[in-house]
Formats: sequence, structure tokens, C-alpha cells
Amino acid sequence: MSALRNSRTATRQVRGFSTSANLRIGPESPHFIEAPRPVQPSNPAKPHVKGTLPVPRELFPARRQDKPRKTYLDAATPLPLIERKVNIKSADPEKQAFKIKMAELRRSNLREGLRKLYKRKQIAEQTVFERSLENQARRERVLQQPEPEDERLTRSSVVEAMQPQKGAALSDPNREARLALSQARMEAKQAQKASIQQENIHSLYMNARTFIVTEEQLAAEIDRAFPEGENEAWRNDHQQGENIWNLGMPPTVQHLVNASRRSETGRWDVIQDRLKKLGEQITGGKM
Repeated sequence: MSALRNSRTATRQVRGFSTSANLRIGPESPHFIEAPRPVQPSNPAKPHVKGTLPVPRELFPARRQDKPRKTYLDAATPLPLIERKVNIKSADPEKQAFKIKMAELRRSNLREGLRKLYKRKQIAEQTVFERSLENQARRERVLQQPEPEDERLTRSSVVEAMQPQKGAALSDPNREARLALSQARMEAKQAQKASIQQENIHSLYMNARTFIVTEEQLAAEIDRAFPEGENEAWRNDHQQGENIWNLGMPPTVQHLVNASRRSETGRWDVIQDRLKKLGEQITGGKM
């Protein structure tokens, strides 16, 4: 046992690090094994501050130009209408005097604080303005300064013919034709838009006679579409009813062609529809 203990002690002495320095640190911690530290200390880490600071309120906004003036100070710290005096015969004259003193102190502190804050704001704005002017002057001075001699001497030589030339723009002989074509195309498109807009306005005007604009018209249309009593057209989907919700399945093209061929009424409807379209084309508007 003693030989085994001595061998363990020798092994522990040979190792360059130890795990028994702090028994409170678990093996999952990176500090469980003692590693040598650098002699030179590193930069101190900034402590993490929880939360965010609120945005400071603007004490002198642009909409209140009268804030630092005497009128605003007099309105913000008005004097009492009746001059308050200490009544010696009261129960606590010292407390009354203290209240009067604190009220006057609050008024004076508010006035002095607003004046000093406004003066500080003016100084800060003037400092920022002067710094901006200084930066602009420095930038202009750097831009206008000549080329350094070392850069001029070490710059690679370029043939003068290869340097960018400041000449006139390339000639364009077809410019007038292209502009005329583009203008004609634009005018045609504008005319087409105007024609479509005029046709839509005319259609709206012609269809305005059937618009429902009053409550009486709405009530009459409801009574016509939903009459009192039982409507036989609502019992199935095969019969054409007056109600828009009971028109049945939409007719197909073949059905319309066959109907126009079978009956004179269908043919008459087709002819009237064609005449209506012809009249609209002739008059230039909806009928």
C-alpha cells in the first residue's frame, strides 16, 4: 500500500496541472483543470448592463419657441394670488413657514434650471456647428491639396494616348427620327387610354339609371326579388326564376345556338343584340 501511495504521489508531482485545487468546481467547468495564466493581464471586460435607457425628452421642441422666455416662466411658475404670510397664532407656524419657503424654492429652481438648460443647449449646438464647419474645411483642404511628390515620382507612366480623353459625345444621326417615333407611340397610347376612359364613363352614365340610391328603391327591389309567399321557382334549380340566386346553371354555347335555331324568339333576341352592338359602334357609346 505504501509503494502504491508513493507512486501516486510521484505521478501527481510530475503533472503540470492539478484537478484537486478547488473541490467545489465540477468537472464540466472549464476551470476544473488549472491552466497557467499569462503574466500580462488582459483588458478588463465591460460589465453587461441589463435593460435600455429611455430616450431623453426634448426640453425645447421646435413647436414651443417661447419656452426659455419670461412669458413661459411666468406661466409655469405663477405667484400666489394672495400673498401668504406666517400666522404666528396658528398651531404650527414653523411648518407653515417651511411650506412657503419650499414653494418659493421650487419656483426659483424651475426658472433657473430652464435658463441653464437652454444655455447648455445653445452651447452644444454651437459646438456641433463649429465642428462641422471645421470638418468641411479640412475635407476641402485635403481635396484641393496638390499631389504628393513621392506619389508623383513612383507613379507608373501611362501613354498619353491611353489616358481618358474629355471629348464630345458620340454623334447620333438617327436621334430625331427615334424621338419622333417615340413621341408618336406615346401619343397613340395616351389617345387609347383616353378613349377607354371615355367609354367607361359613358357606360357608367348609361347604367346609372338602374342604380339604387335611396332606401325606397332598395325596399322596392327587395320586395320584387323576394315576393311574399312561396315562390315556385325556388323549389328546384331547373326553372328560371326572377331571383338572381335562382337562375339555374349557366347556359352553354351549344344551348344558345340550338335555342336560336329552334325558336323565332331566340333568333329575334340574337338580331336585337347584333343591332344593339351595331348602334353602339355607330354612336360611340353604350345603349
